[in-house]
Amino acid sequence: MRDYFSYVESLFREGEKREPPLKGLKVVELTHFVFGPNVGRILAQFGAEVVKIETPGEGERYRLAAVFGRYYNRTNLVYGIQNANKYFIAADARNPKARQIIFELAKRADVFVENFRAGLADLMGVGYGQISKVNPRIIYVSCSGFGQFGPLSRSPSFDVAAQGVASLAVKTGWEDVDEFYKLPDYFGDYLPSMMVVFAVLNALYYREKTGKGQYIDVSQTESLLRFMYDISYYSLTGEEIGKTGNIDPCASPSGIFKTLDEKFVAIAIMTDEQFKALSSVVEGLKGENRLRKEKIRELNQILEEWVSKHKLDEIIELSKKLGFPASPVLGDVEVYRDPWRWERKSIVKLLDRLYGEIPVPGPFVAMSATPGEIKWLARPVGYHNRLVLKKWLGMSDEEIKKLEEEGVIGYWDEMPGCAPPPIWDAEKDPVFRGERDE
Repeated sequence: MRDYFSYVESLFREGEKREPPLKGLKVVELTHFVFGPNVGRILAQFGAEVVKIETPGEGERYRLAAVFGRYYNRTNLVYGIQNANKYFIAADARNPKARQIIFELAKRADVFVENFRAGLADLMGVGYGQISKVNPRIIYVSCSGFGQFGPLSRSPSFDVAAQGVASLAVKTGWEDVDEFYKLPDYFGDYLPSMMVVFAVLNALYYREKTGKGQYIDVSQTESLLRFMYDISYYSLTGEEIGKTGNIDPCASPSGIFKTLDEKFVAIAIMTDEQFKALSSVVEGLKGENRLRKEKIRELNQILEEWVSKHKLDEIIELSKKLGFPASPVLGDVEVYRDPWRWERKSIVKLLDRLYGEIPVPGPFVAMSATPGEIKWLARPVGYHNRLVLKKWLGMSDEEIKKLEEEGVIGYWDEMPGCAPPPIWDAEKDPVFRGERDE
């Protein structure tokens, strides 16, 4: 008989594989930067057909926001990963004919996602009011900083702004340092986008039962607040939790400590059993009132001194042997070389048709029978014009050519982040010509 761990591993490695869970789901998005695009990214990983609409030329502005200005093969890798598995068409919603194409796509879609400033999609003629008229069953999502109504609704927002208004920034840092910090990188986008996916699946389930679509209004700031218990704590105690640095106020001792071999280890003791295990090797740890603020500091000093006299590997071995939580603090290089990331497909090597082999983060969650998959990176602006207009709207080559000549649809300019790789040849690319799918 196999043990539990072998059994579970076999489910993922050898178990039955079925069609992607969201196969057949059609999504149209007018999104930019991180918050909105990450919604389509997740849905596309699990089989949804996501069409991203951009303006001809530069496309959406995140294409030009490569990390430290570094591009690979003329693509912005962050944008490429953020928009993997999507189809790209370029049609400016301000053009009436282009807007009609968007309506036709929306008629055939299940979900429509936008993340412009509140009210802008409506001004462009593609808000919920307009889209729901052509498709009453649509699940329409507006992602914004502060919601579609209320006193802050007209304010633009990005990750750091949302972290500030959600009071996340004032809780990040050291208690005795008069500075505030944001969590890196785009936490205020990624977490809310996961909540959007949750809302979309809820709405789809409801529509399955009732036939009715609906409007979803998700605010970055409100999403972040949902994970913070500080307000309840303040209302009951009259005290602010404030900045806690690396300390977990519900775990004692806890923090990140420097080891004898100049590495770092993260330790958080939640239960009395874990405390007993740790105190069996750390002299001086006494558990009475260990969760009191002053006591956490005292216990942390004792633990910090003990950690400084031991190598990281010794501590990790003790944690496994005795049963207290301790983990190494790793940098990018160590994460990349860490074997278990590859074994569990936290990192995968994507062999992209245009850009070659590139390591990318794996699917968001592991599902034994219907796993997610990253198939291709983002494509140049307008790259799938012909494919999408043929496949979704049944247009002929002549009709598409006329739209190109009239400037209703367009393609990339030569800016890095927008254009194909230098050696790309349009005549040898049947997907670009709309003759086959990715």
